[in-house]
Amino acid sequence: MADRGKAVGNIVKWGVKYGPHVVVIAQQAKDPAMAAAKKALERQKARRRAVEHAATVREGSVLKTFDPRQDSGEPVWVVFSGDDAIAAHPTTTTPLAELIARSDLATRRMPHEMPSTAEWVKQLPRRRPR
Repeated sequence: MADRGKAVGNIVKWGVKYGPHVVVIAQQAKDPAMAAAKKALERQKARRRAVEHAATVREGSVLKTFDPRQDSGEPVWVVFSGDDAIAAHPTTTTPLAELIARSDLATRRMPHEMPSTAEWVKQLPRRRPR
C-alpha cells in the first residue's frame, strides 16, 4: 500500500510540474495533425471518385500520375474511356494531354482490378498474438 501512495504522489507531482508543458505541446501539434489527416482523406476521396467514375464509362480505366505543374507531389487519377482521357480526380488546371504525356499508359487499371480500402486492409497479413 505504501508503494501505491508513493506512485500516486509522484504522478501528481509530475502532473503539476509538466502538465502545462504537455497542454502547450498538444495545442501546437493539433493543427498540423488535423491538416495531415485532412490531406490523407482528400487523397483517398480522389482515388475513390476516379474508380467510381471509371466504373460508369465504357471500357473505363484509371491511371495514377502526377501533375508536372505542381510541386505538391500529390497523385492525380486520370480516368479513361477506352484510349481517351476524359477526367482527372482531383480536378486540375493542367490539360489532360499534358498530364499523361510522359506516363506509361500500360499501367492503367480497370476498376474491378483495384481493391477498395476495406478489401486492401483484409489482405494485409494478420499479426499473431503473443
